[in-house]
Amino acid sequence: MLERISEIQGVGLLHQANGKPFTCKGATLIYGDNGRGKSTLATILRSVATGDPLIINGCKTIDGTLPVKVNLQFENGHQVSFQNGTWSEKRPELLVFDAEFISRNVHSGGAVDTNHRKNLLDFALGDPAVAARQTVDAATSASKDASEKVTKITDQLSGHHVGMLIAQFEKLAQVADIDVKIAELQKRAAAAGNVAAIQARPVPVVIAEPTFDIDGLFEVLATSLQDIHAEAEQTVKLHVLKLGKPGAEAWLSQGRQYSDGSSCPFCNQDISSNELVTAYQTHFNAAYANLKSKVTTAEQKLLKDTADAIVTDFTRSLTVSMAQAKSWVEQVPTDDVTFDAVTAAANLKAFREFLIDLVSKKQAAPAEPFGSAGDKITASDLWSAFLSSLQTTNEALMGTALLINNYKTQLSGDSVVQLQQQIQLLQATKRRYDPLIVTLFTKLAAARLDAKTAEATKKTAREALETLMVAILAKYQIAINALLKKFGASFGIKGMNANFRGSAPRTEYGLLLRGKDVALEGGPPSFATALSDGDKRTLAFAFFVACTLDDPTLSQRVVVIDDPMCSLDMTRRQHTRMVLKQIRGKAKQIIVLAHDAYFIRDLRDAFLKEDKTLPIAIFRLEATTNGYTDFAAIEIDKECESIYAQHHRLLNQYSTGAGTDHKAVSNAIRPMLEGYLHRRFPGLLPKEHLFGQVVILIRDSTVPSPLCHAQNLVTELNEINDYAGQFHHDTNPDADSTVITPSELKTYVGRALDVIYKGTA
Repeated sequence: MLERISEIQGVGLLHQANGKPFTCKGATLIYGDNGRGKSTLATILRSVATGDPLIINGCKTIDGTLPVKVNLQFENGHQVSFQNGTWSEKRPELLVFDAEFISRNVHSGGAVDTNHRKNLLDFALGDPAVAARQTVDAATSASKDASEKVTKITDQLSGHHVGMLIAQFEKLAQVADIDVKIAELQKRAAAAGNVAAIQARPVPVVIAEPTFDIDGLFEVLATSLQDIHAEAEQTVKLHVLKLGKPGAEAWLSQGRQYSDGSSCPFCNQDISSNELVTAYQTHFNAAYANLKSKVTTAEQKLLKDTADAIVTDFTRSLTVSMAQAKSWVEQVPTDDVTFDAVTAAANLKAFREFLIDLVSKKQAAPAEPFGSAGDKITASDLWSAFLSSLQTTNEALMGTALLINNYKTQLSGDSVVQLQQQIQLLQATKRRYDPLIVTLFTKLAAARLDAKTAEATKKTAREALETLMVAILAKYQIAINALLKKFGASFGIKGMNANFRGSAPRTEYGLLLRGKDVALEGGPPSFATALSDGDKRTLAFAFFVACTLDDPTLSQRVVVIDDPMCSLDMTRRQHTRMVLKQIRGKAKQIIVLAHDAYFIRDLRDAFLKEDKTLPIAIFRLEATTNGYTDFAAIEIDKECESIYAQHHRLLNQYSTGAGTDHKAVSNAIRPMLEGYLHRRFPGLLPKEHLFGQVVILIRDSTVPSPLCHAQNLVTELNEINDYAGQFHHDTNPDADSTVITPSELKTYVGRALDVIYKGTA
């Protein structure tokens, strides 16, 4: 537990703050106006919690002359200090909720990035997942080291297998007398010379011509309903043959006439689902559907086999073949081969449109036959007209290729390319079995095995951590949404999970606002635009509270909360107090910093209502010399008093002899009575009226005005006003020089209090 904030020097406005007179308790409430150093104090406590000196060094007093120095006293007088840029030790039991928690774990400037997700996961998992995280980190590091070792050895081998994959290089078989064989191949390659270079040139080839199954298409077009009946009849005939009795067909036909379709006319058995009886109709339906499918398939095949790309592809292939032919022009002069692509495309289109017309008619009436013998001849003629231009081009290509191949047959000798490939392969084999390379491959095999084992270990560790993360985050999602609901938020979170994208695990979650999904990034709408500042801080506070209340070590924690009401709606005050009560009941110590004195007073009362013996420390951060801040005492009830209550307290204390400030008391008589009358007659007395005017309103009131009930006080009020008015500038310009007689003042104080207490003069 933090017992005392003994000294803070050179940090923000806390340039020379002395906290030794103020002891911290199990519940410590610190009041401070905005901009008075509360966040700086929270930052100091965050710094000692993490042991990170950069946090506190970044808050050095801008115009200060003193070095950064902090002294904190924990339980049993244990001292922890920050001096010379470092903490004497860190205190990880401190949990701090402040603006830094929000910008580090939830969002910064309305944006949620990868670091926010990662940091939130670290905070959410807490100590229970420390071991699992350490295992994953160690396994990841080991896997990285093993992988780097494999890469290092692979890099050492890279210069020895140029032009060949390392896997191919590794598998090369050892060759006997390899130097002799390399020398022989080198001699043959030198002799091959130019012949090999010429032999290596490509020869143009005939371009593949398209085909089209006209017979198959017209067979589909000609299929009719009569053909389908024929198939069904064949099925019945097969059954008659199976019976093998004379007159069986007539017997079946006659018997079917007496059937009602559901029972046999001979034995009265149910035949509604008999396969033999329903075979005819079932087969007919299947055949009809099959026919429609064939027509559809035929159309698709027609469009594919007559696509314009056929002509385009043929033209492209011809360009390649002609380029190959031109590479031989010095040895084999040949004529250019041409192709009339425009005519070919027109012929193909005519063929396609002719057949599409027939297929469309067939689709409209599948049971009717289409495509006469004349149509088939026309289709064949159109296809032949299309093919003729392709065939003419191919015949010319064949002539060119024949001339080139005749020339090549005259050439003799080895292929230089093949010989060079054989030489390179043998040279690579020789390098492969160099003792240095053999040693490197032995090390590589061991490193690969280590890397495989390390990767398996990392995978197992990640799976274990992921299982833990899923369980924890699912629980937090429920707790966070419950908190948001009690805070009166109109949004919730969904899909809270974690993943290993990137170098470290991170949280994933979405927002649900008024039943609609809201993206954390992108949009609109997005996290940045859909939530108010209060909503964003409420979400962050819910994250913090859910994780904190679930912390199994909370009983040993010091929970520090900076301005829990900052940017929060007034409607959330009550539940904020409830949450802080929960934390106080479970934590070793709670420290709340707030700019709202009423909130601190109400929080104190809430704590005491639950435990009247609870030790509570309340002090403040107060402005001091040069605008800096120091610790100071505060009477929180006085801080929260209304003006009327303050005046009443002054008069009451003076009447009992406890007060000695005659001037303050004399000035308080009239405003106290004004406050009393405004409270007795709310809404009936104008606020801008002076005391004398108020008395006149009462004096002149008539029934049924409630002011009539105070007419018995008019004389007394006027007499008190005559006395008290001499101390106010609105009635006496020389009020400051008026002499006050204590005994007289005490008399009028008593008379004023009697008006309030007795309601009579």
